[in-house]
Amino acid sequence: MLATTPALATPQEVASVIHASQPYGSGKYTVLFITAYDAEVWTDAPQWSMNAPFALTLRYHIGFSSDYLVNRTLREMKGVNPALTDADIARYRKAMAFFAPASSGDEMTMLYQPGQPTRFFKNGAPTGEISEPGFAADFFGVWLSPNTSDPDLRASLLKLK
Repeated sequence: MLATTPALATPQEVASVIHASQPYGSGKYTVLFITAYDAEVWTDAPQWSMNAPFALTLRYHIGFSSDYLVNRTLREMKGVNPALTDADIARYRKAMAFFAPASSGDEMTMLYQPGQPTRFFKNGAPTGEISEPGFAADFFGVWLSPNTSDPDLRASLLKLK
Protein backbone atom coordinates (compact mmCIF):
# COMPACT_ATOMS: atom_id res chain seq x y z
CA MET A 1 0.00 0.00 0.00
CA LEU A 2 1.33 3.44 -0.89
CA ALA A 3 1.27 6.18 1.68
CA THR A 4 -0.44 9.33 0.56
CA THR A 5 1.04 12.74 1.04
CA PRO A 6 -1.31 15.18 2.76
CA ALA A 7 -2.60 17.93 0.50
CA LEU A 8 -0.78 21.22 0.89
CA ALA A 9 -2.79 24.15 2.08
CA THR A 10 -2.13 27.85 2.33
CA PRO A 11 -0.32 28.50 5.62
CA GLN A 12 -3.06 29.35 8.13
CA GLU A 13 -1.32 32.55 9.22
CA VAL A 14 -1.69 34.07 5.74
CA ALA A 15 -4.99 32.44 4.68
CA SER A 16 -6.92 35.69 5.20
CA VAL A 17 -4.78 37.27 2.44
CA ILE A 18 -3.72 34.36 0.18
CA HIS A 19 -6.43 31.88 -0.82
CA ALA A 20 -4.48 29.58 -3.17
CA SER A 21 -5.01 25.88 -2.57
CA GLN A 22 -1.44 25.02 -3.60
CA PRO A 23 1.88 26.84 -3.75
CA TYR A 24 2.69 28.89 -6.82
CA GLY A 25 6.12 27.25 -6.83
CA SER A 26 8.33 25.21 -4.53
CA GLY A 27 11.90 24.00 -4.22
CA LYS A 28 14.69 22.98 -1.89
CA TYR A 29 17.76 24.81 -0.67
CA THR A 30 20.60 22.32 -0.48
CA VAL A 31 24.09 22.77 0.92
CA LEU A 32 26.66 20.03 0.28
CA PHE A 33 23.93 17.49 -0.54
CA ILE A 34 21.98 18.30 2.63
CA THR A 35 18.58 19.94 2.33
CA ALA A 36 18.63 22.96 4.65
CA TYR A 37 15.00 23.87 3.98
CA ASP A 38 12.07 23.45 1.64
CA ALA A 39 10.65 26.68 0.21
CA GLU A 40 7.24 27.60 -1.20
CA VAL A 41 5.83 30.77 -2.71
CA TRP A 42 2.10 31.32 -2.21
CA THR A 43 0.11 33.85 -4.22
CA ASP A 44 -3.31 34.25 -5.80
CA ALA A 45 -1.82 36.16 -8.73
CA PRO A 46 -1.65 34.34 -12.07
CA GLN A 47 2.05 35.22 -12.18
CA TRP A 48 4.29 36.13 -9.24
CA SER A 49 5.00 39.84 -8.90
CA MET A 50 6.01 42.35 -6.25
CA ASN A 51 2.78 44.11 -7.23
CA ALA A 52 0.55 41.43 -5.65
CA PRO A 53 0.44 39.85 -2.19
CA PHE A 54 2.50 36.70 -1.72
CA ALA A 55 4.02 34.62 1.05
CA LEU A 56 7.29 32.73 1.23
CA THR A 57 7.39 29.69 3.52
CA LEU A 58 10.60 27.96 4.59
CA ARG A 59 10.45 24.55 6.32
CA TYR A 60 13.78 23.87 7.99
CA HIS A 61 15.51 20.48 8.01
CA ILE A 62 18.49 21.69 10.04
CA GLY A 63 18.90 24.32 12.73
CA PHE A 64 20.35 27.81 12.49
CA SER A 65 21.01 30.39 15.21
CA SER A 66 19.35 33.81 15.04
CA ASP A 67 22.73 35.45 14.45
CA TYR A 68 23.47 33.10 11.56
CA LEU A 69 20.06 33.75 9.94
CA VAL A 70 20.43 37.53 10.21
CA ASN A 71 24.06 37.60 9.05
CA ARG A 72 23.49 35.20 6.16
CA THR A 73 20.34 37.03 5.06
CA LEU A 74 22.13 40.39 5.11
CA ARG A 75 25.06 38.96 3.13
CA GLU A 76 22.65 37.52 0.55
CA MET A 77 20.72 40.82 0.39
CA LYS A 78 23.97 42.67 -0.33
CA GLY A 79 24.71 40.15 -3.08
CA VAL A 80 21.30 40.73 -4.63
CA ASN A 81 21.57 44.50 -4.33
CA PRO A 82 25.23 45.65 -4.34
CA ALA A 83 24.01 49.27 -4.02
CA LEU A 84 23.08 48.64 -0.36
CA THR A 85 25.17 50.88 1.87
CA ASP A 86 26.57 50.09 5.30
CA ALA A 87 23.81 52.35 6.67
CA ASP A 88 21.14 50.28 4.86
CA ILE A 89 22.62 47.06 6.25
CA ALA A 90 22.68 48.58 9.77
CA ARG A 91 19.01 49.63 9.44
CA TYR A 92 18.03 46.18 8.23
CA ARG A 93 20.05 44.46 10.98
CA LYS A 94 18.26 46.52 13.63
CA ALA A 95 14.85 45.78 12.07
CA MET A 96 15.65 42.04 11.99
CA ALA A 97 16.43 41.90 15.74
CA PHE A 98 13.31 39.77 16.36
CA PHE A 99 14.50 36.94 14.07
CA ALA A 100 14.29 33.70 16.04
CA PRO A 101 16.54 30.67 15.66
CA ALA A 102 15.31 27.90 13.37
CA SER A 103 15.30 24.26 14.43
CA SER A 104 14.66 21.22 12.30
CA GLY A 105 10.91 21.07 11.72
CA ASP A 106 10.31 24.81 12.17
CA GLU A 107 8.30 26.67 9.57
CA MET A 108 8.92 30.36 8.87
CA THR A 109 6.46 32.29 6.72
CA MET A 110 6.94 35.83 5.48
CA LEU A 111 3.96 37.75 4.09
CA TYR A 112 4.34 40.56 1.57
CA GLN A 113 1.50 42.94 0.76
CA PRO A 114 2.32 45.99 -1.38
CA GLY A 115 2.44 49.16 0.70
CA GLN A 116 2.37 47.30 4.05
CA PRO A 117 5.06 46.06 6.43
CA THR A 118 6.50 42.61 5.71
CA ARG A 119 5.06 40.28 8.35
CA PHE A 120 6.98 37.31 9.79
CA PHE A 121 5.65 34.14 11.40
CA LYS A 122 7.29 31.14 13.06
CA ASN A 123 5.26 27.95 13.29
CA GLY A 124 2.09 29.96 12.64
CA ALA A 125 2.66 32.60 15.33
CA PRO A 126 3.54 36.22 14.49
CA THR A 127 7.12 37.16 15.38
CA GLY A 128 7.45 40.67 13.97
CA GLU A 129 7.14 42.97 11.02
CA ILE A 130 9.48 45.24 9.08
CA SER A 131 8.49 48.44 7.30
CA GLU A 132 11.98 49.76 6.43
CA PRO A 133 12.03 51.36 2.96
CA GLY A 134 13.41 48.93 0.37
CA PHE A 135 13.55 46.02 2.79
CA ALA A 136 10.90 43.82 1.14
CA ALA A 137 12.48 43.92 -2.33
CA ASP A 138 15.95 43.27 -0.91
CA PHE A 139 14.78 40.55 1.48
CA PHE A 140 12.61 38.58 -0.94
CA GLY A 141 15.24 39.13 -3.60
CA VAL A 142 17.41 36.63 -1.71
CA TRP A 143 15.13 33.94 -3.18
CA LEU A 144 13.27 35.66 -6.03
CA SER A 145 15.63 38.18 -7.68
CA PRO A 146 17.46 37.36 -10.92
CA ASN A 147 20.59 38.20 -8.86
CA THR A 148 19.96 35.44 -6.27
CA SER A 149 22.84 33.15 -5.35
CA ASP A 150 20.58 30.14 -6.04
CA PRO A 151 19.07 30.54 -9.52
CA ASP A 152 17.78 26.95 -9.56
CA LEU A 153 15.71 27.51 -6.42
CA ARG A 154 14.42 30.79 -7.88
CA ALA A 155 13.42 29.00 -11.08
CA SER A 156 11.49 26.41 -9.07
CA LEU A 157 9.78 28.99 -6.87
CA LEU A 158 8.75 31.14 -9.83
CA LYS A 159 7.92 28.27 -12.21
CA LEU A 160 10.60 29.34 -14.69
CA LYS A 161 11.66 25.81 -15.62
